[in-house]
Amino acid sequence: MKKELTIKPVQEVLSMASGISYSCVSDWYESTFRNLKMNLIFPKHREGHAKQPAILWLCGGSFCVVNEDVWLPEMMDFAREGYTIASIEYRTSNKANFPAALVDAKSAVRFLKAHAEQFCIDPDHIFVMGESAGGTLASLVGVTENVEEFEQGDNLSISSSVAGVIDFYGLTDLSIISLDRYGALPYWILEAFLGVNYSQDIAKKASAVNYINHDVPPFLILHGDEDPVVPLQQSEILYEELQKNNVDASFYIVKGAGHGEDQFYQPEVKNLINQFIKKVVNKKV
Repeated sequence: MKKELTIKPVQEVLSMASGISYSCVSDWYESTFRNLKMNLIFPKHREGHAKQPAILWLCGGSFCVVNEDVWLPEMMDFAREGYTIASIEYRTSNKANFPAALVDAKSAVRFLKAHAEQFCIDPDHIFVMGESAGGTLASLVGVTENVEEFEQGDNLSISSSVAGVIDFYGLTDLSIISLDRYGALPYWILEAFLGVNYSQDIAKKASAVNYINHDVPPFLILHGDEDPVVPLQQSEILYEELQKNNVDASFYIVKGAGHGEDQFYQPEVKNLINQFIKKVVNKKV
């Protein structure tokens, strides 16, 4: 069979760049260094392209492992909605304890702003989204805009502020009292993140709930009511604190969902995220 086709392009073609170095950090042996990598999905034809929102995705892994590739197929739905997507590796607990991973995530925000024009990004509309350990980091990025201790690395003249936070079942109150009260969380997860014999002061410093004020960006929170790893109360505490400070926040409890299960990547949830982003963007226009 031989046929001729006349096709009018109606769907934007996307490109991906992988292995982009966004930060150079000390490795586990302090006299050595390594580059942290970022994957980006963006429009193929960038010249003259309108600026668009970006999503910085932070994968989970109990702070012990991270794979910036693993959720990229699910991120394609957001790229098709007109967002530039960035997914990053960050330092895990075998490389450095807190605040290293947070420092890396904030460095990634500044990198995206510094290179916004190259990747069609509106620097005023960068959203940070993460699951589990990545959710913990996403919340921390959102509430620590003015905490100088966590601003390290390159592009320090650029703010690490974000337009909004999407938190999938992240830890938000790491205080010993909170975790003793709600239980369930394996002790080694926090030891991995904060260090063996970590202090209460360090736990509080790594808790997003302790930085919330009326100036923090809007939040979208999702958590399963059958999560056996991160107690649902962690998201409830976050939501309550945001409410106290009159921060625009939406909290969805996913019925029957455990930790990291498929419910969180279904169209219903992606639609909620898309609506959240569009609401924030339109409010700022």
